[in-house]
Amino acid sequence: MINKRWGLTLASLTMAGLLLAGCSASSDSGSADSAGPVTLTYWDFLDPSQDNPRSNALKENIANFEAANPDITVDLSVVSLGDMLNRLPQAAAAGQAPDVFKMFTPTVPQMAAAGAYEPLPEAATEISDWLRPTDALMGRDGKQVAVPYEYRTCALYYNQKILDQIGAPVPTTYDEVIDVAGKAAAAGFTGFGTGFSDTDNSAIISTFFDCFMSQVEQEIWNGDGDPDFATKKGEEFGQFLADLRDAGGLGSSVVSDSYSTVTDGLTNGTVAMAVLGSERVVTLTKANPDVKWSALPTASTGDSTGATIGWTLGMGAGTKHADAAWKFIDYMTGAEAGAVMATGGEVPTRSSTYEQPYFSTPEAETVNAVADYVEKNSKPHAYSDDWISIATGLSSAGQELYLNGLSGSEFIQSAQDSASK
Repeated sequence: MINKRWGLTLASLTMAGLLLAGCSASSDSGSADSAGPVTLTYWDFLDPSQDNPRSNALKENIANFEAANPDITVDLSVVSLGDMLNRLPQAAAAGQAPDVFKMFTPTVPQMAAAGAYEPLPEAATEISDWLRPTDALMGRDGKQVAVPYEYRTCALYYNQKILDQIGAPVPTTYDEVIDVAGKAAAAGFTGFGTGFSDTDNSAIISTFFDCFMSQVEQEIWNGDGDPDFATKKGEEFGQFLADLRDAGGLGSSVVSDSYSTVTDGLTNGTVAMAVLGSERVVTLTKANPDVKWSALPTASTGDSTGATIGWTLGMGAGTKHADAAWKFIDYMTGAEAGAVMATGGEVPTRSSTYEQPYFSTPEAETVNAVADYVEKNSKPHAYSDDWISIATGLSSAGQELYLNGLSGSEFIQSAQDSASK
């Protein structure tokens, strides 16, 4: 069982104002969770009104929580990650941070440094069945500020129909990806989907970079927390992109492409391959049965182990409803909600969740496979407080690589220099 394997892993490791209208925290100025009904403000990038597996699961979990806690209402605002990163520090400074918000693992330190979090209660440290250690989710004072909501890593997605058409096997190394991408491009497809746009915080290229650095065992920061990845190992990532460009394997709109345009390309059958997060397995394979997934291609190290990333939940600085906020976070990361969340393809973060009946049903076969993959093919690492600078630097360097012909070494040096400014 997955919970037993992951359990062993864990045991071994032990201004403001108008911009924030409609999304600000409760105006109650009393003590935490004063008597009477409580309305929690919650920021999430997922829109529960949309009809897709992940949004449907979120909607169901919030409804179930409210039914079990009739004195607590969850007021959800759909806020993109980029907007959260811009608005949370302002909201916290103005005493208007949301009671609870979801945050991407690599940017937790950035938001903690900006004062966006309220430290979690002692109850958070007493949970003992997280599948990965939580020591990277601390503020500078060493207090825990977030808990894992879901786990993911990177995977290779490919269109089997396209590969069959060009007579290519599923690539298992990055050199093979370059070859197959070139053949797919010659047949009129985008050989390898990625993007250098910074409109979504450079999510697609930075996530791929994060996993690739794990594969080649390259630290992203030095001991002082400064970007330090322009090395021979880091250069391998840049060289892969340069070789893809030279083989014609990158899309003609790669400079402006983002996560959503690449997933759209996989869905509509115009993109042959891409490296994306494992949370997309259920959605993409359901939308287009020709889309399959596999482990990451191996790098020069022979390693296919990417980074363990995902989303977290934390409390906004100065929340006046700390008890209710923690009750919501504990529920959303617990067994009942985790089983519902898994129906959307996301990997729950606590071992007790996998004891739920859902995980023994045929419907859970795919998410069980994804959870098993994340366990065996990823590892967590700590982040500094400048992830968005890293991501933006990668986008900028990627645009130069495609438009101005940068070499692989020039790309990685440019990305590091940009992130260091």
